[in-house]
Amino acid sequence: MNKLARLTLRARTGQVVALAVTVFFSAVLVGAFGVLLETGVRGRVSTGEYDNAPLLVAARQSVPVGGDVDMTVPGRALLPASLVDEIAAALPASRVVADRIVPAILGGRAGDAEPVDAHPWSAFALGNRELASGRAPVGPDEIVLPGHVARSHGLATGGKVSLGFGDRSVEYTLAGTTTADDTGVDVPDVYLSDGQIATRGNPDRGVAVIGVWPQAMPDEHTLARLVPPADARLWDRSARGPVEAVSQGRATAALVSASGALGAVAFIVAVFTVIALTSLQIRERSRELAMLRIVGATPRQVKRLLRAEIRVVAAPAGGLGGLAGPLVGAVMIDAIRSWGALPRTLQPVFGPFPFIAAMLTGFVAAEIAMRVAVRRVVRSSPLAQLEGGDTGPSGSPRTARRVVVGVVLLAVGIVMALAPTYTSNVDAASGLPGISGLVMALSIGPLSPQVVRAAAAIVRRPAARTAAAYMALGSIRHRAARVGGAMTPIVLGVALAAVQLSGAATIGTVSKAQAHAGARTDLTVTVSSAGVGDRTTELVRGVPGVGSATPFVTTGVIVQPPAGSDNSPQTLKALGIAGDQVERYADLKPTSNSPIRLRQGDVVLGVLGAAQLGAHVGDEVTIVLADGQSIKRHVSALYERGLGFGDVLLPLDDLQPATASGLASGLAVTVPASESVARVERRIRNDLADVPGAEVTRSASVADADGASGGEDKFGLLILLVLFGYIAIAVTNSLVTATLSRRSEFVLLAAVGATPRQRRSILRWEAAILGATACIVGTAFALPGLFAMTYALSNGDRIMPAIDPFTYTGIVTFTFVLVFSATALAGRAVMRDRR
Repeated sequence: MNKLARLTLRARTGQVVALAVTVFFSAVLVGAFGVLLETGVRGRVSTGEYDNAPLLVAARQSVPVGGDVDMTVPGRALLPASLVDEIAAALPASRVVADRIVPAILGGRAGDAEPVDAHPWSAFALGNRELASGRAPVGPDEIVLPGHVARSHGLATGGKVSLGFGDRSVEYTLAGTTTADDTGVDVPDVYLSDGQIATRGNPDRGVAVIGVWPQAMPDEHTLARLVPPADARLWDRSARGPVEAVSQGRATAALVSASGALGAVAFIVAVFTVIALTSLQIRERSRELAMLRIVGATPRQVKRLLRAEIRVVAAPAGGLGGLAGPLVGAVMIDAIRSWGALPRTLQPVFGPFPFIAAMLTGFVAAEIAMRVAVRRVVRSSPLAQLEGGDTGPSGSPRTARRVVVGVVLLAVGIVMALAPTYTSNVDAASGLPGISGLVMALSIGPLSPQVVRAAAAIVRRPAARTAAAYMALGSIRHRAARVGGAMTPIVLGVALAAVQLSGAATIGTVSKAQAHAGARTDLTVTVSSAGVGDRTTELVRGVPGVGSATPFVTTGVIVQPPAGSDNSPQTLKALGIAGDQVERYADLKPTSNSPIRLRQGDVVLGVLGAAQLGAHVGDEVTIVLADGQSIKRHVSALYERGLGFGDVLLPLDDLQPATASGLASGLAVTVPASESVARVERRIRNDLADVPGAEVTRSASVADADGASGGEDKFGLLILLVLFGYIAIAVTNSLVTATLSRRSEFVLLAAVGATPRQRRSILRWEAAILGATACIVGTAFALPGLFAMTYALSNGDRIMPAIDPFTYTGIVTFTFVLVFSATALAGRAVMRDRR
């Protein structure tokens, strides 16, 4: 049977290539996402910063979540300073070195600014780094820089460099340079004298790591007994990356989240497109298979033949795709690293799972499609199949079952889109509408013949005006099932593109709308990652025209649900501000319609964040701050503008000590109506000219101040482009398959006098009708979910999603170009073939 299968495949080169390409790229897609996911779970980063210490003690950089992946602490989890003395007292014969990290801003000769981490010189011994030139910093005004940083700022040993800690810059003398190069992994590490670092940051809770050189093995056991009470752990040399570069945890968590979510969508799309193409190809061969049955082939022999053909094509294509997929995933990781969204030293992890999943995806999907499609072939009358059309009895049980399946999928998608109207679970209310478009798009598979016939009926009168349009319409109605099979991946691509691109834009639009509606300040003053110092605050308050300057903190926190709730912990944006300054800062639109008054021990939650946690007014929640410290607070009120200002509101005294610098993130400045905001902005800029990293901007939301970087935006866009690229390949293959099987039809048209130009005109009309129908149906499937998602995110304030007309025009244009190009190329090949 394999020999016969190979003989039949030789006569159908076009269909064989189309199926092989689709299975190959399906395997590539699944394999690439598998490598992304495995790298996020098992990937490790190392800078060598703490590689030299035999024993390393540091806080846990994640929060355990029962039955789920651990959640990464939003900042760097720190240890209490008292633990250093406890370890030193318990191990008097051992060498104990502590590292304290203080964010700073480095300014060079050109006046540019660069965020850095300042360390005590004693912590230099913790890593495998060496002095490249000069000597250690001894005096209070000496500094050691990485060699590449010194060169980029044009500095040599003995040169002067300014360093800012949120206030006016302090001048230091370059004592030496190191061999360290953390480019693309973390901010540069600079070293000051131990005495200088001791006066900066949070002296009580500012220890990043503690290195120990034990004199005897029992010391390790003693150390292990000291660690658990401090919520710390011993870090093995091979796993110190999360402590050396805390950005690793957040980056890999984002990688797991994006590749997991979109990878699941990619898997569904891959399986669905392979099934659609395989079914289409078997349907195109209905005459051939009917002839086999007429000359004596049994249904079992037909099944064996088709199964052998699928295996001959899909097995090697899936195997090659399984080998290429991980390599494509590695290329994607390299691109993401180059944008700064992943640490530079994070290497792709290759395991057996991506290869096996990729290899099996296309093969199994094609096998399933063959088994489903062949049932129609062997159960139908071979004489009826010889007609070659798709105009079988509409009331047949097989057709009824297809319609029922399609209607059920469509109904499920509609129910998912309407989730905000019947559930208070915000994950379901905002998440289900986002994937409802995909579910409804899947219904186009079984419903495609009915959709095609309905579209043909709608354009029947306009099509009657020209002969080419009339012929195209008749062909589409006669081949409704086959046209629908070719249209299926197009609808899927349009719906998915509309949901993903418009959904992301809607979140940003709602966030900005809430921030704009609630903002009560005019300007925002920030000092990069160093925070705003006390002197800078007084300086801004003294600028003529400044009405008030309110310190605030923006950061991330992990909030545990209240007791009795089955919800999962959530990482949320947090805003810290003095309790009596909330109304001056913003109108958060509290649900109680009474002003928010923050008291010590209270927390106020956004309604979306509270719904995610299952929390209500009066509940007690546990909050893990940016430094890993946990606090318990009572929910005193709820507000609606959490997307614009953060879903957690805490007193400034709770959040500020947990920041890396111990300083406020910025100042919210108000300007009296009698003053010009632009004039006051210029005055503040002039007065802060000697504060490295100082920026003055118009008031922004927490989402703007603490949001994703450009690299992370490109990261998500790259994954979407890979997915859409695969859909484009599947669309092309479907259209080519559907067109190449029409040789006899075009030969007949030529025999009755149709010119090549007229035949090409028929194809163009078919492509236009197909493209327009796919765009309309795909958009119709995407809109209900987008409307519902917008309604849920805005708390009912708006229902219209943010649909960029240029983006949507681009989707439609790309769809039409793809449909016309694939149809025209395949049509020309068919018309050149004289067989």
